[in-house]
Amino acid sequence: MRTLTIALLGLLLFPTTSLAEAPAGSSIKVLSNGFDPGFKEVSPLDLRSIRSAAALRSKDGKQVQVFLSNGDFTADQMANEYVLPLKSKKEFILVLTFHNGTNPAVDGTYSPKAGYGKPFWSSVVVRILSGPKGTNASLGANEGTCTIKGISGGRVTGSFQVKTRNGDKVMAEAAGTFDAPLTTSKY
Repeated sequence: MRTLTIALLGLLLFPTTSLAEAPAGSSIKVLSNGFDPGFKEVSPLDLRSIRSAAALRSKDGKQVQVFLSNGDFTADQMANEYVLPLKSKKEFILVLTFHNGTNPAVDGTYSPKAGYGKPFWSSVVVRILSGPKGTNASLGANEGTCTIKGISGGRVTGSFQVKTRNGDKVMAEAAGTFDAPLTTSKY
């Protein structure tokens, strides 16, 4: 009994901490941006550990944003594009935007080629701690797709593989998968 009491006291006085595990089904295989000076400043980023994943649907349902990060952040922190919660130059927040024009965002394949505000349009931005306050570095993707495979039951799942090409040269690229809890914005 004495050994158990000492062990319990030890846990209370000296709790063990562990890193949050990567959300199941969320990973980033490739993330590069060769034309943005801010992105170059913080590269290479650690893609091995995705510790935060969240998704936010606009109030009207026309847009869904998916957030993946190697830092420990809440959905509200990752969604705030003006006050970045990043604490080091090695942390990032990847933001995938799915927009379906005047219709609600649904399962399907979205493309950066569709154009801003058009049906089944997607874009990719990386929030990084570059400069005095950080920045939103757009990948400016001009090929590839972002796919929502499932948007139901309070979750959104899918994959993405987009590139920015200048002729034959790949200037920026992002690829991976996501499985994130989905909430609806008040806006």
